[in-house]
Amino acid sequence: MQLDSLLDGNLDEILSQEFKTISEDICRMLATEGKAIVPYLPGLPYFSNLPTAGKKQVVETLRFYQELCHSQLAEGYRINDSLSFTWRAFRRLGLVPRADLFSHITDEDIVEIYSTDHIQLFRNFAFFDFCSYTLEELHTNEWWALFARDEEITTRIIQEAGKVFSGEVQETFAPDIPKHVLREIRSADRLSQTMEIRRMSPLYRNKKVAAVIVLEKVEMLQN
Repeated sequence: MQLDSLLDGNLDEILSQEFKTISEDICRMLATEGKAIVPYLPGLPYFSNLPTAGKKQVVETLRFYQELCHSQLAEGYRINDSLSFTWRAFRRLGLVPRADLFSHITDEDIVEIYSTDHIQLFRNFAFFDFCSYTLEELHTNEWWALFARDEEITTRIIQEAGKVFSGEVQETFAPDIPKHVLREIRSADRLSQTMEIRRMSPLYRNKKVAAVIVLEKVEMLQN
């Protein structure tokens, strides 16, 4: 038992160091795009409280973004180029979009991809133009613990995404979701923004719907 505890302790320390190294690398690359993002809080308070399995998942998620960024830069593209960065994510995730999707994406859009069980698979870095959370906070907390919006809006978002997953909607469409306010609830800055969900579209794997992509327009509000 003591040996198992020692091994787990060593693994946790290795994962903590990996998390620091990867998140610092991502933030350095984003700094070249003018995005001043803090990788983690002193002492890794949120990451340290995760179980070992949770730490592994967070490290793997961040490594996915790190590899995407390095691949993007190695081919001469900017990380902030939403079209190429999103297409790169599709290839890594094995997802196929609708043919018209890229005619709707702009560099100003926040682009998010969710699986059929509502797990976020990808978010482009335009998000950080409107967010004051660290990478640690974003990747170790549930969405509802960091942001707040009216419950009615959340219900509408789930309903509209459900139309994609059920096959009711098989094309890129403008969902019936009103423009609304999204608020940070645990950050020091407590930023608020208006969000317009402009488009949703199905993504396929082996010709079956495997995910939904969401395009959002956001404007910062003065606190």
